Amino acid sequence: MSKYKPTNVTNYGISLEEIEAVNAQISDYEDTIASIESKIQGVLRQANALRAQRQHYMDLISKCRGTITLVRRAPDEILAHIFEYCAATGWAKAPLVASHVCSKWRRAALAPKVWSYIYLTSESRDPLQRMQLWLSRALKSDLHVTIDAQVVDAPFLLAMDLLLEHITQWRSLTLEARFVQQARYLLDRCTGQANQLQAVTIRAFAAALDGEDGAEGLTGLREAFERSAHLQTLHIISNSFPSALPIQISDLSMELGTFPLGPISVDNMLETIAELPSLERLTLVAPNNFSASLLPNEQNPPTQLSSLRTLFLEGYPDFNQILRYIETPILRHLHLRSTEPPLNFPHESTGVALRSFIGSSRPPLKLLEFHDIDIPHSDFTYCFLNLPLLEELRLHETEIPNEVLSLLNGPDGACPRLKRLNLRWCEQLSGKTLVDLVESRSIATYQEGHSDPIQDVTVINCALVEEEDVLAMARKTTCSVVVRDLQDHCRLRGCCNNARYRQRLRFRHRMDLEGGDRSIHLILD
Repeated sequence: MSKYKPTNVTNYGISLEEIEAVNAQISDYEDTIASIESKIQGVLRQANALRAQRQHYMDLISKCRGTITLVRRAPDEILAHIFEYCAATGWAKAPLVASHVCSKWRRAALAPKVWSYIYLTSESRDPLQRMQLWLSRALKSDLHVTIDAQVVDAPFLLAMDLLLEHITQWRSLTLEARFVQQARYLLDRCTGQANQLQAVTIRAFAAALDGEDGAEGLTGLREAFERSAHLQTLHIISNSFPSALPIQISDLSMELGTFPLGPISVDNMLETIAELPSLERLTLVAPNNFSASLLPNEQNPPTQLSSLRTLFLEGYPDFNQILRYIETPILRHLHLRSTEPPLNFPHESTGVALRSFIGSSRPPLKLLEFHDIDIPHSDFTYCFLNLPLLEELRLHETEIPNEVLSLLNGPDGACPRLKRLNLRWCEQLSGKTLVDLVESRSIATYQEGHSDPIQDVTVINCALVEEEDVLAMARKTTCSVVVRDLQDHCRLRGCCNNARYRQRLRFRHRMDLEGGDRSIHLILD
C-alpha cells in the first residue's frame, strides 16, 4: 500500500488556493479594463459628436465669411475684367463656368467683353450653336477671334460664315491650320472690311499633299487684309516665307519652324520686307534646321529698311550675316539672340557682319543685346567706339573681357550716353571692373564730364562678381540681382534663376539691407 498523500502544494511552492486567487484577481482586472474600454468608447462617441458640431459651426463661419469676401464685395466691373482676362489667356469656357457659380458672378459674366474672345475649333460638337451664343452675348464688342482649323467640314464653315458677318468687329485674329492650303482657303473667305483689325497671327506649314507636284508657301495675305486699314501687327509661324505681305503693317514677326522644305532665299525674304514702307519692328526667328539658307549676292546693294526702329534676330549663329545685307538708318534697338547652345568661343562671322552693318548704316542705336552670342574682342571695341548714343547694353553668356568693358569708363569713355547695364553669365568679367566703371562715371558727373552716370546695373550669375562688389555698386547706383521684367526672354527660358544666391545675400548682409545702410539701392525681388 502506497504511503503517498496528495497535498495543495505545487512543485514550485505555490498552492492551488493561491493560483485560484491570482486568477480571480486577473479576472477582476479584466473586468475593470472592459469597463474602462466602455468608457473610452463613450468618450470617443462624445468627441466625434463634438467634432461634427465643431465642423458644423466652421461651415457656418466659412459661409458667413464668404458673404464678405473681396470677390463678393468687388464691383461687377472688376469681376468682369477678371473673367475677361481668363478668356483672353486661352480658357475658352471661362464665361460659361463663371456664369454658373452664383447670381453675382452670373451678372458680371454677362458683360459683353467677357464673351468677346471667340474660339472656333474643329473639336467643338456644335460650332454653329456655340458661335450663336457667343456672338449674342458679345453684342457690339471688339472681337478677338481664334480659329483652330485642324479639320474643315460643313458645320465648321457654317460657324465661320456666321463669324464673318461680324468681321467689322474683329480686333485680332489667330488662325492655326495644319497646312497652308487650309489657311489659304480660310483667308480667301476673310476679305471683308475689317476696319478694327489690328493684329493677326497665322500658324500653318507648307507640305505637298496628295495630287500636288510640290509644296507651296503661304499666299494670299496681302489680298486678304488689304481692306484692314488699321492692321499693324503680323506674326507668322511657318516653314516658308510668304511672297507678299500686307503693306500697312508696322510690326512683323516671322518664325521659321519645324521642317524646312528647302533653302530659304534670304534675298527674296528681304525683297518682301522692303515692300513694307511703315515697318518699324521686325523679328526673324530661324532655328538651326534652316542653316542652309541662301544668302544674297554680295554684289547686290543692301536692302533699305528706312523706317525700321527695332530688330530681333533669333537664330543659328550664321544667320546674323543677314546684317551685311540691310541698312537701317534710324534703328534704335538691336537684339541678337541664338537659338543654339553657346559656342564658348567668339563667332567671327557675326562680328564681321555687325561691323559691316554699323559701318554702312550708322544706326543711332540706343539698345544692343547679345544673347548666347560672342564676338571677337576687336569687334566689341569697334561697336563701343562707334555707338555714341548707346544707352543700354545687355550681355548674356558673352565672354567680354575686363579690358574691353573698361573702354566704357568715364569721364571720356566710349558710349558716353550709356545708362543701363544688364550682365548675365559673363564669366570673364570681374566685380572690380564693374565697380570701377560705375564709380568712374559717377565721378564724371560731379566733374561735369562727358559720360552719363550708370543708373541701373543688373548682374546675374557672373562668377567673378562677389557679394561685396554687388554692394559696392548698390552704394553708387541701383543694382539688381534678379530678373524683373515679366516678359524677359530669360524668364520664359528659366535660365537665370538664382533664388538661393539671393537668399544667401539677404541673410549675410541682413543688417545693411534692413536699414543699417540707407545708401544701398539693391533689388533682390
